[in-house]
Formats: sequence, structure tokens, C-alpha cells
Amino acid sequence: MKPTTFCPASSIFLLLHAPAAISSESSSHSILHLLHPSHLPFSSRRRRRFSSTPNPNLDDPNQVLSYVRRNCRAGGGGFTSVGDALCCFGKMIKASPLPSSGDFSLLLGAIVRMKHHSTAIRLIEQLPSLGIEDDVALLTIWMNCFCRLRRVDLGLCILGRIFKLGFPITVVTSSTLIDGLFIQGKTDQALRFLDYMGRNGPQPNETTYAIVAKGLCRAGNTRLAIELLRDWEERSCRINSFTYNIVIDGLCKKRLITEALRLHESMSKKGIKPDVVTYTSLIHSLCNVGQLEDALGLSKEMTSAGIQPDIFTYGSLVHYLCNLGQWKDAMVLLEKMMEAGIEPNVVTYTSVIQGVCNSGQLKEARRLLSHMVRSRVMPDVQTFTILVDAHCKEGMLAEAKAVVDQMIQLGIVPDIFTYNTLMNGYCLQNRMDEAMEVLNWMVKRGCSPNVVCYNTLINGYCKGKRVDKSKMLFQEMLQRGLYPDVITYNTLVNGYCQVGNLQAAGELINEMQSRNVSLDRYTLSAFLDGLCKTRQIDKAMILLRKMEGSKFVPNIVAYNILINGMCNAGKLDNAKGLFNCLHARGLQPNVWTYNILMRELCKGGCTEEAYLLLKEMEGNGCFPDGVAYNTMIQGLLRNNENTRAAQLVDEMVERGFSADVATTELWIKYLMTNGTSSFTRRTVHCL
Repeated sequence: MKPTTFCPASSIFLLLHAPAAISSESSSHSILHLLHPSHLPFSSRRRRRFSSTPNPNLDDPNQVLSYVRRNCRAGGGGFTSVGDALCCFGKMIKASPLPSSGDFSLLLGAIVRMKHHSTAIRLIEQLPSLGIEDDVALLTIWMNCFCRLRRVDLGLCILGRIFKLGFPITVVTSSTLIDGLFIQGKTDQALRFLDYMGRNGPQPNETTYAIVAKGLCRAGNTRLAIELLRDWEERSCRINSFTYNIVIDGLCKKRLITEALRLHESMSKKGIKPDVVTYTSLIHSLCNVGQLEDALGLSKEMTSAGIQPDIFTYGSLVHYLCNLGQWKDAMVLLEKMMEAGIEPNVVTYTSVIQGVCNSGQLKEARRLLSHMVRSRVMPDVQTFTILVDAHCKEGMLAEAKAVVDQMIQLGIVPDIFTYNTLMNGYCLQNRMDEAMEVLNWMVKRGCSPNVVCYNTLINGYCKGKRVDKSKMLFQEMLQRGLYPDVITYNTLVNGYCQVGNLQAAGELINEMQSRNVSLDRYTLSAFLDGLCKTRQIDKAMILLRKMEGSKFVPNIVAYNILINGMCNAGKLDNAKGLFNCLHARGLQPNVWTYNILMRELCKGGCTEEAYLLLKEMEGNGCFPDGVAYNTMIQGLLRNNENTRAAQLVDEMVERGFSADVATTELWIKYLMTNGTSSFTRRTVHCL
């Protein structure tokens, strides 16, 4: 639901709603050529989205007043900036004769709608000294400003002034005060004042009910808002679609979709027509909970009722389709949107570009970006970051770096996410020197690295077994005043364990505890793996038992690490014993567990036992993967069990897996030694 601003001079809330088709031809321009400033249809400086109303001749008081009266009423163009409003105010107070208090109320109301409440208060306080007498409209604007600034106490002082001057308390004044009480979190007082209005007047109107509904929903009291709405309906109070929309939106935000749809149906039966805001709230919420068909059904219903979807309606559907990977359907909707005369904004384009990039369609992303630029919609930092990420995932690091360079040339400052994305791209390819250059580059450009940046670099160095560099980065982040998190420590612990430095890993675990960084299963599993890799099986077993008696109950990954360590240390019987205990501990062996044991059984010539384990897997709902089949086939071939091996080859290929190099070599060796057979041609074809 869009934010609403109370207009103190009337009983109205202003609800802020917020052209060519996409060419199917692929753009021949590269992304770098496309984004060069000389090819943009607008300058690299930020454009004004809306043209401003021409300024009047400020030397002519009549023109100033005419301008204020024309532009400051509800539905007028308003001011492009508070500076323009202040300039008009300055001319008005010098006019002779002075404009009426009503003219000043119009000007001040426009300033309030721009949310410059403190400025409005300062100007109102000048009026008495100029001879402008208080009236109820000015005083209500004043009270509204205090309420918006969460100073209801001062707003009550203005209410007292209204009483003292003998002005009637209007429904606008009362509604303004109720809104202020809700803004300051004083729900009980707001409801008591509403009850007072009902008993003593002035009677609440549509705006009052909307304020109460909004205040309750904003405070999380959606249930109470529904109860009051039902009560108002029974008492035949005047309620408009705006009030229903507020409650429907509140229900949607709490994911109470069924109740929101029921309320939508109820308002229709009462003759209150749902509008685009009603449908958009429901469609957005249905998309959020994965009910795309229902969302599309509502979209058809609204168009059948003659209600044109707006950019937010289309945006919700486009975004969800892209999240589902259905970017082609999103593109069709984008075309439909433009045919309806609604030009997508940067958010809509970015959603589609994200969906296209997630599907690996970089060429399509470039084409869409080309159309976006031709439509005079400037890509933002998020759009560019998505493109940087997509290029990095495809290994196109030069292009990713060039995108960052181009966005800087266009005056769009890369943020921490952009830099980290590029940095991660280099780390994934073990190009650590260039990753470090990105870190230095971002610092020079005034973007301070965060913990995520350092975690990315530390992980990159650890994967390359350059733990010394990781430790230096760890010290550097401490010097910058950054606090390492559990990911930082886990990465370093795992890095030290991978190079066999368990002492350093243990010291880091102790440091984690001293810094109140919570250990997790990953920390202990990494240390467990380090113990197994250095053949310290007894210590690994002690650690596992300690984990079993703590809050870090080991999962199947921890048991797999130890079973694998036992097998590598030649302790097959111990590994089998631990395997047999899994069910008693409530754990289900996974494909990795079975593969470890089958590999070791085949290595020891126990192919019959390994084969039974392979069949047991399927019985337990764990289907063999390519590694399982290749391990078993190699074991059978080495043990000269060729017929069974051939059967497994057929089964493996039928399930979509391929023989690896070792399996292929063993099979060819068998054929060369033993000649051909009835299944030779078929199995060779499969291999």
C-alpha cells in the first residue's frame, strides 16, 4: 500500500500511486558499446523525471497568488522544491495588501505534502507578527505538523488554542489528532478519542475511519482493524474503498491471504468497487506465497471489470515470473504492459534482467538493457551489479570489470555489493592478485570494505591453500575496526585444517569463544575433517562423542567425515560399525556415505558386500549417482566379475550417468583381453 499524507485543509487523503514494444531483434552492440555515454539518449547527469511548472513572474503579487492558488490545491502541480515554496512565501508576506489566511493555508499545505513539517511550523509561527489572524485551517495544519513530528503533546496545545479562540472542532482537526496518536504509538488513546467523536461529535467520516484502519494495521493490530471494520459496516458508517484497501493490505502483509480475499469479496457485495490498489495488493501477496495461477486470475478479473493494471500490478507479476525462471513469460507480460501505455520503470526492467541473467541468457540481457536505455530509463546500481554478477558467473571477468568502469563513467557509483561481486568472480578463478586490486580500488573510491568483502578474499586464499595471506587479511580487518563473524572464523579454521595446521585451527576456535562468536556444526566438522586428514582418528572420535553430548549434535556430514577418515586410515571395521549406528542416532545415510564404504569395500576385494550395499541404497530411498556406479563397476572389473559389471554399465547409462576415464580404461582392457561378446557392441556404445 502506498503511503498516505493527510491534507489538513480538507477531509481527503492523497493516495500516491505511484512506450514502444521491445524489439525482437538481437542488438549488434556489445554491452560496453551500448553503455558508452555517447550512445545514451540522455546525459550521464541525473535527469528530472517530471518537468516543473514554469515559475511565475515573482515581482507581480497577483501572478504569485494565482500560481499558489492554481498549484497548491489538491490535484494541482505543487512545487518542484521547498525552495520554490519559500520563495513564494517571501513574496506573499511582502505583498500589500497581505494575502488571506486561506492563501497561506494553501501554500503551507503544499509544503506539508512535501513532508517539510519543521519548515511549515517555522513559517506558521511568523504569521501572527505579520497580522495574519489564526483560523481553524492554519491551526489544523500546525497541529498536523506537530503530530507528524511525533509531538502530539504540542499538537494538543494547538487543539487547546482552537478551543480558546472559539473555533469549532472539525472532523479534520479530530482526525488529525487521531492520526498523530497512532503515529506516536498511542493506540489506546487514539481509539478512546474515536469513541469520544462518536458520542460527542464531530462524527467520524471516511477519512477518520481510514486513519484508524491505517494506524491499527501499521501497529500490527490487523485483527482489531477487521473487527472495527465489521462494526462500522453494521452501523452503516460511511466507508470507502481506501479503508478496505488499507485492511486488505495489512492482511496481505501478514500473509492472511484467504481473509484478504474474503474481505475483497465482501466489499464488492456491499457495492464498494475494488480499485487498482485493491487488486495490486492481492496480486502482489499471492505472488509472494507462490499462488501464480490465482494472481493471474485476479489480473484477468480486474481487466474484465474495466480496471487497468498499473506499473505496480505488472511489476509484481513480472518479478515473480522471473523468480520462477519463466523469463520468457515475463517478457510477454512486459510487451503487454507497454502496449497498454505503461512504460516499465528501472525496477521492472531490473527484475527481468535478473531473471534473464539467472537463466544464463546474457545475450538476451544485453538486448533488454539496450531497449531500457533507448526507452530513456537509466539503469541503476542494482541493474549494473546484476550484469557484473552474470558475467562473473560465466567467467567473463574482463567484461564484468568493464561494466563497472562504464557505470562509473555514467556517474553511477558502484556500491559494496558491486565491488564484492567482482571480487568474488576473481576469487572463484583463483585470480587473487586481481581480487586484491578490487579491494584497493574500492577503498580509493571511498567505499569502505565490510566483513563480507574480507570473508570473500579470505575464502579465496584458503581455497588456494595460501592461509598465510588469509591470516594477514584477518589482521587487516581487525585494524579497520571490523568484527570477524562465524563465517570468517569457519573459513580460516577450515583453511588451516586443509593444510594440516591443527594447532592454529584450535587457537582460532578458542579465540572465537573468547570473542563470543558462536561455534556451529561447520566449525567442528571442519576441525573433525582436519583430525581425520592427519590420521588422528581417536581424537576425531572423542570430538564426535563430545558433539553428540552438546547442542552441536553431529549431522550426517560429520559422520561421513569420520567414516571416510577411518577408511583412509585402514579401519574399515570401525567405519562399518559407525555406519551401522546411524539409524539408532536418527540419521539416514546419504549417497556420499554409501560411496565411501563401497569404495573401501571394493578396494579390499569385498565386491559382494559392496554390491549388496548398492542395492540397499535404493531400498532406503537413496538412489546411486554416477560416482556410486563407477566405483562399483571398477571394483567388479578388477575382481573379474565382468557379467555383473556389464549389467551395471547398462543400468548406469539408462539412468543418465556416464562411465569415467578409469571405468572406460578397465572395460577396454577387459575387451582386449577377452575378445567380444553378445553385449560388447552395446556396452562400448554406451561407454
